[in-house]
Amino acid sequence: MKLIMVLLGGLFMAFSSLTLAKESVDESYKFYQVNPNSKTEILSSLNKTSPIKSDGSIFHGYAYSYIKWNFRWKYNKNSCWITYVNTELNTTYTLPKLVSDIEEVNGIWNKWYPNLVIHEKGHHQLAIAIAQKIQKKITELPSLATCSELEQKANGIGYKLVDELGLLNHEYDERTNHGETQGASLFSYL
Repeated sequence: MKLIMVLLGGLFMAFSSLTLAKESVDESYKFYQVNPNSKTEILSSLNKTSPIKSDGSIFHGYAYSYIKWNFRWKYNKNSCWITYVNTELNTTYTLPKLVSDIEEVNGIWNKWYPNLVIHEKGHHQLAIAIAQKIQKKITELPSLATCSELEQKANGIGYKLVDELGLLNHEYDERTNHGETQGASLFSYL
């Protein structure tokens, strides 16, 4: 019986030093309406109604990802260590919604639109990877002398990785030419 108590005590001590981690991922959608009267009006209708404009360019889809993190720690006289990490990822897609019963328009839309969504979901996948990396890196932090030092280090990791996400999204758009190589360019279907 004494051996069992010693083993249980050892297990409790081992588990009390583990860092708990929690992650949540949420996706939401905002749509803008597109109502072309013919195949030749699809692009002009998209360009006219799209709220997505940057540096003089108009885009038809956008994925905005927001990552936040928080953590808890414990401390004693000599050190401070992470005990809990939570990351939350919220991605909001802005996409067009077709309002048309014209067969020719619907045919083109049904070929093009899924590829636009695939491209935007690619941005979301990059954000998921970064959120997981933030959680992993903060969880793996060693104990430090002070909690303020630990907090600064943990937040520094998060901010650096969010900056990395911006670079990854830019590289993804460069590599795919904003989705063109994935079939997300409407010109290919007109």
